[in-house]
Amino acid sequence: MDIRRSVLEATTAAPNTPPTKKSSRQKRMSSLSPNAEVMMTKSAMPTYRVGIKAQVRTIGDLVSLIWLVGGRQTQPPKRTMSSAVTSTGTISSVANKCWIHMKISNMSTKLPFQQSMEIICSQTPCTSIVAAGAIVVTSILLVALRFLSGTPKVKILLQDEIKSARHRALEYCFNPRAVMAKGYARFKNEVFGLDTQDGVKLVIPPSFLDELKSHPALSFKVSIDNDMQIEYTHFGGPAEYVIHAIKANLTASLCEYRPCGLLRMPVRLMTLAAFTPLLHRMVQKNMPRIIGKYKDWTPVKVHDRVLRLIATNNARVFQGTAASLDEKWLEASTGYVLACFDCIRALKQWHPWLRPLVYRFIPERAAIKDQWLKGRKRVMASMRERQGKGGNLEDPPTMLDHLSNGRNEHIADDVELQLLHQMTLIAVGTVTTFSSTTQAIYDLVAHPEYIPILREEVESVPRNHNGNFTKDSTVAMDKLDSFLKESQRFNSPDLTTFQRAAIADMKLPDGTFVPKGTKLEINTCSIHKDPELYENPEEFDGLRFHKWRKVPGKEKKYMYSSSGTDDLSWGFGRHACPGRYLSAINIKLIMAELLMNYDIKLPDGVSRPKNIEFEVLCSPEPDFEILFKDRNH
Repeated sequence: MDIRRSVLEATTAAPNTPPTKKSSRQKRMSSLSPNAEVMMTKSAMPTYRVGIKAQVRTIGDLVSLIWLVGGRQTQPPKRTMSSAVTSTGTISSVANKCWIHMKISNMSTKLPFQQSMEIICSQTPCTSIVAAGAIVVTSILLVALRFLSGTPKVKILLQDEIKSARHRALEYCFNPRAVMAKGYARFKNEVFGLDTQDGVKLVIPPSFLDELKSHPALSFKVSIDNDMQIEYTHFGGPAEYVIHAIKANLTASLCEYRPCGLLRMPVRLMTLAAFTPLLHRMVQKNMPRIIGKYKDWTPVKVHDRVLRLIATNNARVFQGTAASLDEKWLEASTGYVLACFDCIRALKQWHPWLRPLVYRFIPERAAIKDQWLKGRKRVMASMRERQGKGGNLEDPPTMLDHLSNGRNEHIADDVELQLLHQMTLIAVGTVTTFSSTTQAIYDLVAHPEYIPILREEVESVPRNHNGNFTKDSTVAMDKLDSFLKESQRFNSPDLTTFQRAAIADMKLPDGTFVPKGTKLEINTCSIHKDPELYENPEEFDGLRFHKWRKVPGKEKKYMYSSSGTDDLSWGFGRHACPGRYLSAINIKLIMAELLMNYDIKLPDGVSRPKNIEFEVLCSPEPDFEILFKDRNH
């Protein structure tokens, strides 16, 4: 537990009398620098408020800190109240016969994601001891409740190597792929448990999928809401009616009635087919501006630029042209995505009981609130524009239109609900797409032998009369599809899939008892490296799935957007990612334009960067540079 500074504030009051009004000098004390020394006037029974900002990593640290603050010593009070942080790491203060003396670590020490929290204690001889005692008793009760509650009776991974459950949880946090590989090697076709900061999580084999995919006691949304810390980030799984709107209006065939003489005749439409040429035009227009133009080889960080390209396309699909051109909205939406994941990583290192205390001190939390405020202005403007038109914002219609029509008409004017849906859509619809695109670009420069192969295919696929790719064009990019799927096999944004939470007690097919609140998942990242399923699984073969589709009867299998028991990257069952088809089109359009307009390569002596992995999340390195040069020069 590291104490970074002490902020001291004092008031003087006679015993059993109300506090007097602060003098101007006393008011200024709250803004004193951390090393200030304050001289106090005499008083029979002074009462001081002592605020200590400390690095508190566990509930034990919290109890220790408050116990020390509340401890009574025999030394008499002094008139001088001081706070000092020295190079030796000592801090001392006096507060109404209470001495605080703690050793702290060197100020230069930095551990990942450590956060500060401020603890304010009003000091009197008896109340501080009562408060400290209450904290200790409460902590003991909470720990007891944890062990008395139902827990799955399964083998716990790493229990023999690492004795502490908390240390096992931290190992899973920071080395998830290696931990999951150990689990797959030991319990390939069995259920096993993982210690996490949120308790024991169960990893189940794929053989359970068919029986569990529609189990009423398992919830996809509850699991995602917990993983994304929705109460602090507002980022969670989309509501069921939002998922229905995506499936019915974005990825499935539609039947729309249009005037034909005196009759209204049904016309079959495909919304993604209507969107594809439009999205291609947007990529053609925005890529030179966002990626840049380079006459000579130039190092470029593609991570944030790809994020902006994806966010712009998604803004058009979700909210319309005005949103896709609104720089403030694009900054807010992309900033929200990045801040959410930083906030999640920070919160996940704290025990759930402490998160309601510490979340206020996480910097990304303030950024999320600011971006939410900016997002509200954009959504309100789009809603006003839609009301002014008396119908849909755009043709083809946006998701805002679909969430304001038909069965969703009752929420058409609900600003907060529409804002929630837009921020959720931009988050879930952007994260996977931009992460996968960036990973594919990294893999392309790491394996440059595929550049001419993919470029030749892209240049040969048919286009519409305006020279734009159509949905059929993207389907014809078979080798690119295979390359993307191989990149996904190595770098899937989610290391595990079929993430579910038990909303009631239940049993697994093998009889394992699962108490309410337990999370389940499938070890997808290890399945993707199984030599029984993939020949030479550690070798990157960009045409692997292209060759698999040459087998008669499997021409339509193993597609990038496929979902099934042998294709788990997008999930499984009715909760498989509903936006995966839009994601696949966006990625192919960006990769195609990149191949046609740029030469790209790694800097000399540089290899592909490692991924950033934390629990189930796998992200590309954001600061990695690739060399770009225009092909037109």
